[in-house]
Amino acid sequence: MPSSASWTEAKAFHLRPLTGALGAELTGIDLKALVANSRAIYDIKEAFHEYSVLVFRNQACLSAKDLLRIANFFGEVEARPVVKAQYGLPMVHDLIREKGTLGHYGEVWHQDCSYMHHPPLGALLYGMEVPAYGNDTVFCDMSLALKTLSPAFVDLLKPLRAVHSAYKMVKKDPSVASLAYDEVEHPVVRRHPDTGELSLFVNPFFTKHLVGMTVEESRPILEHLFEIMTRAELQCRVRWERDTLVVWDNRCVAHQAIRDNTRERRVMRRVEIRGDMPV
Repeated sequence: MPSSASWTEAKAFHLRPLTGALGAELTGIDLKALVANSRAIYDIKEAFHEYSVLVFRNQACLSAKDLLRIANFFGEVEARPVVKAQYGLPMVHDLIREKGTLGHYGEVWHQDCSYMHHPPLGALLYGMEVPAYGNDTVFCDMSLALKTLSPAFVDLLKPLRAVHSAYKMVKKDPSVASLAYDEVEHPVVRRHPDTGELSLFVNPFFTKHLVGMTVEESRPILEHLFEIMTRAELQCRVRWERDTLVVWDNRCVAHQAIRDNTRERRVMRRVEIRGDMPV
């Protein structure tokens, strides 16, 4: 984990790491004012590769077009297959949870859309209406998780591939049952295309079993890897406030929504960034 000491006053913002594992809060920058190809964007992307989860506070009145422009600094935006187009912009959608209701999927550890052949590079999530407390999001550094394993176990994992499917999501939310999803295979250990870092790429919501093994045979290995995600020393926890924007790297980070406050309405706006095929 890099030290914040490398982020000097010459940078376009102040950076404060969230934990010793991952995540950083960036202050002193107005995302609406960012200009393409500026030094500030270079610094933000450098921080993104080092910390994997970036939190921007007090970013008032970011429109759907603003979010698309910001997302394009990280990569090409894409439409998510399980949501309807809004505002005439199919790449932007709102996650609305009314009072007294629970979320559909996010409360389980997952890497977004790992059931796709090209899972997202990452996502932007913007707090438009948030409860006074609770409903935080927890992130896990999957590169650091891999480093907790013994070299012998890592050598065992490297050749393995896992089957990913949206079957649990369809079962949990009948509204998406009409969507057809193929099962896809991804390496259990993937290499980050930008940093070269290795990380685990399995999760309890979308990973079904290891290729060439039954569900029962796969369970001891996968459940051990899933348990690692729950270790606090590998995590950071983001407390939501209105006008907070969070960007995370889906290639090396898993996340989970904490559904601990259903007494208040919650509205989040989301944009997803197109990814590549894990290798």
